[in-house]
Amino acid sequence: MKIVLNNLDVEDLEVQNFVKFKSKKHKLKGKQTVTQLVSRTENDADPNSKFENSDLNALSKMRFLDELICGIKTGKEASVFLGKNSDGLVAVKIYTDLRVRSFKRDGSYREGRFIGDSRIEKAIDQGSKAGLDAHQILWVQEEFRQMKHLYAHGVNVPKAIAVYGISLIMEFIGEENGDPAPRISDLKLEQDEAEEAFSQSVQNLKLIVQSGRVHGDYSTFNILWHNEKAVVIDFPQVIEFKNNPNADTFLERDVHSLCKSFRRQGVKSDDAKVLREIRAG
Repeated sequence: MKIVLNNLDVEDLEVQNFVKFKSKKHKLKGKQTVTQLVSRTENDADPNSKFENSDLNALSKMRFLDELICGIKTGKEASVFLGKNSDGLVAVKIYTDLRVRSFKRDGSYREGRFIGDSRIEKAIDQGSKAGLDAHQILWVQEEFRQMKHLYAHGVNVPKAIAVYGISLIMEFIGEENGDPAPRISDLKLEQDEAEEAFSQSVQNLKLIVQSGRVHGDYSTFNILWHNEKAVVIDFPQVIEFKNNPNADTFLERDVHSLCKSFRRQGVKSDDAKVLREIRAG
C-alpha cells in the first residue's frame, strides 16, 4: 500500500488508518518522494542524488534525522514514519498539504492564538495562498509547542525533538525492533488493564487542564498503550483556557469522548463525575 502525501484519498485512509508498513531501511538519499522511498528496493537507490523532501533534508542536515525506515500510520491530517538518528529510533510526522487536508474548519481551535502579524492573520482568514501556507506552518509549530509544554508539565506525551516546515520529529513510542505502540482503540484490554488505562488517561487529562490546556480531541484514538502506560498523542488542536472562550466546551467534549471510547473497553464511568474530578484537580 502506498502513502500519498499530496493527493490523499480520504475514504481510503479512514480504512487504512494506523497500518504498519513493511520495508527495508533507507538513507535519506535518492531522487524519491517519501512514498517511493518507503516502497522502493535497495537496487533503486541513487547515491548521487538528493532526497526530494526539503523539510527532511533540512532536518537531516541539522542531524535530527539520518534514516527513514518505514511508515507507521496514515491519517487525514498527516502520515507518521519510523525514522532513526544518532540517538536511536524516532517518529517523523509529515503533515498533508492543507489544500487537500480534511481538517480545515479549525477557527474555533485557533481563536485566541497569537500570530503577531495582522496581515498574516487576515490572509489566513481569507484563505489566500499565502494564508494557507502560513496557516499550515503555524498549525505544525503549534503542535510542537504544545508537546513541549505538556511534556514539561508531567503529561505522558512523546518528547518533541525538532520541527521544520510541515514535518516534526518526536520520541518514538514502541518496541526496540520498531513495532509502534498500539492505540487503545485498536486493542481489547482485559478488564483490570482497561480500568488502569482509563485511570491513567483521566490523570493525564487532569495534568493537561492543570497546565492551562485542553486537548481538543481526547479519546482512545489518541492514546497509546505502551508498557502498561497511557501515552497521549496528537496536539495541533490543543487550546488554552486563558485565550480561547471555547475551552470549557472542548473540555466537556473531551471528557464525553474519553468516557464513551472507554465504554467500548468495558469501563463504566459517569461523564459528569469525571468532569468534576478533572476540574477539581
